[in-house]
Amino acid sequence: MPTQHYVFELITKSNASPYWLAVKEGADAAAAKYGVTVQFEAPSSGLDLATQISMVNNAVTAGVNGIILAAQNPKALLNPVQNALNAHIPVVTVDSGLSPNIADSFLATSNVGAAEALAKYTATHLMHGSGEYAIIDFNHTASTGIARPEGFELGMKAFPNIKRDGPVLYSENNISTAISLTNNLLTEYPHLTIIFGANDRSALGPAEAIARAHSKVRVVGFDADLGEIQYVKDGIIEASILQSPYDMGYYAVVELLDILQGKKVPKRVNTPYFLLTPQNVNTPAAIRAIQQYAPNYKP
Repeated sequence: MPTQHYVFELITKSNASPYWLAVKEGADAAAAKYGVTVQFEAPSSGLDLATQISMVNNAVTAGVNGIILAAQNPKALLNPVQNALNAHIPVVTVDSGLSPNIADSFLATSNVGAAEALAKYTATHLMHGSGEYAIIDFNHTASTGIARPEGFELGMKAFPNIKRDGPVLYSENNISTAISLTNNLLTEYPHLTIIFGANDRSALGPAEAIARAHSKVRVVGFDADLGEIQYVKDGIIEASILQSPYDMGYYAVVELLDILQGKKVPKRVNTPYFLLTPQNVNTPAAIRAIQQYAPNYKP
């Protein structure tokens, strides 16, 4: 237990996704265990960079004891984070970090590595070495939005008979936009077989559009809410990388406590991920992975 009562600020990209609420649940669990307070705030939109910057600046002004941040933009948050560090407020970034990584520690999935692994699984097991795919990303400014298409393309390069249809498209974290983009893809590319959705909203939109159209195109993605789990069970989402958002929030609190107690923490922690498929969705390992997003989930 800490010798004084600490107050930490958790600032995620938005408050509109189950993913960020899972990060909050993990942080709240650690706060309850270790007797600290975690205050949560986030913009309503993952595109509201000005509000996120203000939230970090306000936390510094308020003199919180530590900040946990999922940065909307890896460059734009550098100055606010540096101000925090200059004020001797430790900062741990989760999921989406800074460039360069000036935070005390960064807990995240290896987004390039996980997306590359997903691409190789997709190319081998779902496309059997040939076919066409498209990418719907959520934005092109967050570090994760940059890294996941990069990793997916890297994995696909090993398969010369597979090609991408069109440019990378952007849903801006909006399911309706992702549905519209998918409908356009289904019309424009009749030989399309796979859509890669680079986050939960960008995979759920294609899954909904495909279900409505009774299309044979299938989705692979990153993250999942409970609605997407049903699409996995139905075989519309054929694979999804599940991260560890609950653990990110939990261990970010632990790392802030370690820093404040003078302990050394790693600069980078690669958190585990799980490749969810219709074939393994009911296994104990898959259930544990889904519970990172929905702790009360039962199949």
